[in-house]
Amino acid sequence: MRRLAIVLSLALLLGCQSPTPGPAPVGSLTVRLKAEGDALAARGDYEAAAVKYQQAANQEPEDVRIRFALGSALSHLGRREETVEQFRFVVARGKPDSAEVQAARRWLIAAGELTEGVTFAPSAIAQPGAPPAATAATPPVPGGKVRGRAEARGQPREITIVMSNQDEAKRDMAFTKTLKLGEAFSFDDVPPGTYRLLVEDTENDSQLWDVEVTVASGKETVLDLK
Repeated sequence: MRRLAIVLSLALLLGCQSPTPGPAPVGSLTVRLKAEGDALAARGDYEAAAVKYQQAANQEPEDVRIRFALGSALSHLGRREETVEQFRFVVARGKPDSAEVQAARRWLIAAGELTEGVTFAPSAIAQPGAPPAATAATPPVPGGKVRGRAEARGQPREITIVMSNQDEAKRDMAFTKTLKLGEAFSFDDVPPGTYRLLVEDTENDSQLWDVEVTVASGKETVLDLK
């Protein structure tokens, strides 16, 4: 199987600043590693990008932008538990209204790892390693829904459906599902925007469909692939 992942941004430079410590100084090892990771992600080499982002995170473990980039790379590699860990950190430590936090929250909600209207905030008296406390959050812009069915071609086999955001600032936001060819699929609470939807035959390592789909806030889009 070439890729197995669940829905979000490797090359994002969204300006969210980590609370402590601040962003790494320009020209530092951390900045270089992050830049190398961004370049690899832009080429679609998420495996190598994740390595660079992890090295950068080892240098600056509190940097929200690096953690978000790492989580995004891991989501493309199908490493769900590690993606959840990174995005939960982003939601807990980032600014609530930042693009990173909102994107990470939507991914967690779509993955069934977070309840709508709840976020995580670090406690001033929390012990190291303790789970973050849940607090009320400002409701985000309602997402849309994409559902449909990939028509069976030949014998039933496993496929992977990947929806990638085409906004330049969110290029690597990805939602992914793995199912059998011919089964219905559904992506819920997807951030509004234009997406590229790829359907890959994971057993034969081939691409079956490549289409563009626009997701509107609060709307449902039906996409039957034939």
